Formats: sequence, C-alpha cells, structure tokens
Amino acid sequence: MNDFEDATKQLSIPPDFVPYMEKHRLYEFFYVIILGTQLLIQQPEDPIVFIKQSVQHIIQKRDIPRIILIAPSNFDKMTLAKILQKETGICPITLEDLYASSPTENTCHCYNANEVAERMKKILMSGILHESGWILVDIPRNKKEARAMQHIGIIPTHVIQILSSNVEDETRKKKDARQCDYRRHLRDLRVVYANLLIEVEAGTKTIQELGKDCAALMKIRKHYGAPSLFRIVLIGPRGSNHLSLAKHLSKRFNLVHVEFNNILDKACLRETALGEMLRMCNHRCAQKVKSETRIQIIERYVLGSDCLKKGWILTSYPKTVEEFKLLDMISTPPNRVIVLKIDVQTCRERLLNRQCNFTTKSEHKFSSCESLMTDPDYKLDVYSNNYKDTIKQDLREYEENIDAIMQYAGKTVSIIDATGERKCVKERLEACLMHATPSAKPRIPYPPPTIDPMDIEFDPNDEPDLSIFDDIRVPEPKYSFI
Repeated sequence: MNDFEDATKQLSIPPDFVPYMEKHRLYEFFYVIILGTQLLIQQPEDPIVFIKQSVQHIIQKRDIPRIILIAPSNFDKMTLAKILQKETGICPITLEDLYASSPTENTCHCYNANEVAERMKKILMSGILHESGWILVDIPRNKKEARAMQHIGIIPTHVIQILSSNVEDETRKKKDARQCDYRRHLRDLRVVYANLLIEVEAGTKTIQELGKDCAALMKIRKHYGAPSLFRIVLIGPRGSNHLSLAKHLSKRFNLVHVEFNNILDKACLRETALGEMLRMCNHRCAQKVKSETRIQIIERYVLGSDCLKKGWILTSYPKTVEEFKLLDMISTPPNRVIVLKIDVQTCRERLLNRQCNFTTKSEHKFSSCESLMTDPDYKLDVYSNNYKDTIKQDLREYEENIDAIMQYAGKTVSIIDATGERKCVKERLEACLMHATPSAKPRIPYPPPTIDPMDIEFDPNDEPDLSIFDDIRVPEPKYSFI
C-alpha cells in the first residue's frame, strides 16, 4: 500500500528547477538535438552515440547566426548582404562561391540540388565560417535545394524575406519571366522554412535602413515554446514612471508586482528576528540595511506561492551591481532584465514639477493643479527642500551605478525607450516581453575559483579513464556535423 501511495503522490518540483533549465537553455537544447542535428531526418543507426557526439557541437554553434536571404530578382540582395556583414560581421555566400569551390577539372554547374547541398557542406565544413556564421544569397533557389540542404544538416536560424512594395515591380511581374519563377519558388520556400520565416517590408526605406532593421531582427532568438514564467527586473531612475509601468505589466501579464520598498516596510513590521533587526537599523542607528539582508527579504518574498505560480516583476532593486549579483544567486533569479532609457534631467524636471496632496499621498503636475484648487478636499503643497535633496541624491546614485549594472547584464538586458507618451512606452514594454529572451550567455555573478592540478589528491575510488576500454569494446561510429 505504501508503494502504491509513493507511486501516485504528486511530484514536487523544486523552485530552482525551471530557472536552471532556462539559464542553461535545456529546452532549446533538446529541441536542437532532435531537429537541428538531423536526428529525425538522418535516423542514425546508433541514436545515443549520435546525440552524445552532437552535444558539444550544439553548445558551440547554437548562438552563431545562420541566415537565408530571400528577395525578388530585381532587388539588390548583394548590397544588403554586405551591409549586414558590416553590421554583424557575418559573411555572405553566393552561387559564385559555390562555383569557386569546385576544382577546374570538375566544374560545379550547380544544376542539381544535391550538388548544391554538397558544395555548401564542403564550404561550411572547411571551418572558415564556424565562428562568424553565414548569409546565403540566392541559395537555395527552390524546394529541392532547400530539402537537400536540410537533409545534410544545413539549418538556418533566420530566413528573411524582403517584401518589395514598388508599384513598378507589380506591373512587371506578369512580363518578367524571372519574377514568375521567383513567385513560384517562393511559395515552396515559404513552406519549407515556415517556422523560421521573417517578413521585412522594404517600403520607402533606404537600403541602409533596411539593413539595420534586418540586423536587429537577426539578434532576436526564435522562441522554442518552452514553458516559462516571467521573472522581471525593471530598472529605471526615479521619474521614469517605472512603478506605474510595472503595475501595468503586472495587470497585463498577471504578475506579482514586487516593490522592494513596500516589502521592506512589511518586513520591518513583522515580529521576527529580522523585523527587529530592521527596526533597530531604522530607528536607532539610521543605517542602510545591509545588502545580504535586502536580498534575504527579496528571496523569501519571491519564493512565496503567489510569485512561484504567477511570476513577478521587481522594482526599486537592484541599485548597484553587487546587489544585482546577489539577486542572480537566489533560487529563482530574474529571466528578464529591462532598463528604461531616459535622460536623468528629464526625470528631475518631472519630479520637481509636482505638487503633493499630503492627505491622500497623491501627486499632481503643476499644470493640472488649477482645477484641483477649487476642491476643498484637496490640500496641495510643494515638496520640501529635504525631498528635493533626496531626489538629487537618488538620481546621482542611479547615474553612478547604471553603467556597471549594464556592463554586468551585457546582452541579457533589453533597453526600452521611456520617452514620449506613456501609452507608447507601455506598448514597447509589452512587445519586448512578447519576444523571446535576448540571445546571450548566462550572467555569472562570481567566476568559479581556479583549481591547481597539484592540489588535487588521488582517490582510489575515482572512476578509471574510459579510454582503457578502447581496445576491448567495439569502436563507436563517427558522425560529422556542420
């Protein structure tokens, strides 16, 4: 009976399990193992050995961009590819490169789909483009070539289709044979690469502007459908409306708004050892709460059932890079970092150009105060000099620390323009969260200590070197990966 109960009881997943999978992108890793390494297409004789040999290859190559550029025949694709090369450092590959890869005695005409795929494989296996990535221009030309490339493992990360809206192009479509061929093959290519296709409207943009737009899209990683809850850190100076924006996002995505100052006040009121210590800091010595205590308060709160079920958005913390590193070391660290980009002087003017109703604690701009003056329930007053000094100090502290925070966050941070109408800022934030997380290596708060090999003692119980069995067991088949 006990065995039956043990088998049927609900599985409890530790809170740090999902963050660990997100940090190391394990869901994406298994997706790439099955599809990106051709496990389903090639169906190797020994799938376990195939997966084992592909692991290191996947880790090294999954963040390297691999682009296919699709555009009408009369569009200057090569110029766009060179602009993308300048913006991102990715090398373009054309049919001429395939011709050049063939020796003179065995000229490559590239008429056959398998021949195109093999020539592409030869170029990519040479290792020249392993670190930079590649942009294919006019390759593949049709569905057969696309399928042949997929079969040998040439899988793009992005397929960009340029949509030309030129009126003259529309009138020439029926007369131009090349345009007819392009439209016919385009339908097939869109089917083959349906999950990776990105449409970019050329419109009235210059080729330079179009190149910058495409370069920005190439940095957005494909979302692999991994289940995830938002754990957001929203960083912005006072006056950037970061609190009201956080409240909007919490309602929009059903998140818990974790305002650090509020949970700090609540922790002070609790009859616990921590609450007593916080009250002593506030009332007796007037000291700031230590960083270790602050992160302890946050971790206890975000490990609550509400935050674990819904996700959360944190404001007013971290304020320094050291606090950020401590935040990354908790069981459920943030998986989204958003910084509001706004001039500090604008924030200062916003904060000082306000009056406060000390009865309701609400704030109002000077421009809206005239209508409130007639209401006897509203007693407005300007802020004191102490408040102004506090504002200046907070903004100065933000300016001193934001560069270090940005440097530590690196490419994991999303920068949102917080100027303009509040509605537009909200839309930018929502769009940011709807996209996949930025493609970047995980943040490392503190690098692991270096180990001197001379300090390692031999343990007789250590596992033996497996290479000693090479002469006994049957050798593994060797698989090649692009």
